[in-house]
Amino acid sequence: MSAGMERRAVSRHLRLLGAQMRLSMLAALEYRVGFWTEGVVGLAWSLGGVVPLFVAFEHRSDVAGWGPWELVLLTGFFLIISGVYASAVQPAVSKSMTQIRTGTLDYVLLRPVDALASCLTAQFEPWSLLEALTGIGLVIVAAVELELSPSLGQLGALLVVLVSGLVSLVALGVLMLCASFRALELQNLTSLMETLLGFAHWPISVFRGPLKLVFTFVVPFAVMTSYPAQSLIGGLGWPELVGAVGTTLALAIGARVIWGRALRGYTSASS
Repeated sequence: MSAGMERRAVSRHLRLLGAQMRLSMLAALEYRVGFWTEGVVGLAWSLGGVVPLFVAFEHRSDVAGWGPWELVLLTGFFLIISGVYASAVQPAVSKSMTQIRTGTLDYVLLRPVDALASCLTAQFEPWSLLEALTGIGLVIVAAVELELSPSLGQLGALLVVLVSGLVSLVALGVLMLCASFRALELQNLTSLMETLLGFAHWPISVFRGPLKLVFTFVVPFAVMTSYPAQSLIGGLGWPELVGAVGTTLALAIGARVIWGRALRGYTSASS
């Protein structure tokens, strides 16, 4: 493929993303009271997960070596990840699962764009971005309280692990979507993922043994929340940074390969 064709393909996919996000935004704004209600409820639900942290601090001065404001920093990154999941990954995967179950994925496959890109932009719930914005606010407040002055190297590490965490989150969404090709009753996988995401509230140092390995290399919550916080605090070393990138690449490549195989076994409505 020539450079010009590649640019046109990228442009086409970006226009698709923009169009589907606009449609989702317009649909959400049709009921403005519901728009803000959903956002506030989702935000309150996520912030409610912080309560166990404060309960823990009533009995001890730190949690697995993390102080109060350090955990607020981690919670900020958790809300960013949770907001992205609730606004983009979960609704798109859920809608695509419905299309697979009903056979209407045919119409997606006929579009002149990558089918996976279409599925991952199938639906967007903008009100859930309030969680991500609140998370950014918490990160800023915690950084000020901790008097953090990150170097360029630390900011670079933060960017790397943030991108890695978001890519890992999307890759997990793709794997859930692939599972629905084989077992159509697995529609509740997105809810299961949302429940598992609650473990990312806690620093990875809380976990031991197999759980720590799972949450670092299989379902990499450490990359999504703990590593970004550690990169600002100064506790993220090269082994963790390289491990985060390696884990993300393996997960993303694996998800893409499994998607291709799942798509080849898809039985359309017209079959």
